[in-house]
Amino acid sequence: MAIVKRPPGPVSHSLSLEKPVSELLNDYCKFVDCTPDYVANFAMKKMLARDPEHKKWKASRNSGGPVATEAAAGRPA
Repeated sequence: MAIVKRPPGPVSHSLSLEKPVSELLNDYCKFVDCTPDYVANFAMKKMLARDPEHKKWKASRNSGGPVATEAAAGRPA
């Protein structure tokens, strides 16, 4: 088994960013000399990995437990 695995293939998404967020992303990309795609992927992975509510929600879905809807989770639909 290989130690380094092939990264997953890219999937395109279309997003609309607020102007300050777009400017922050562009500035950060210049700072680290990376593409916006790389920075956005890295930031999303880190942020979602640290969200305890998302972890609980994902675990409940993966374990076959009850599926929490947005309304049941206290979020507006």
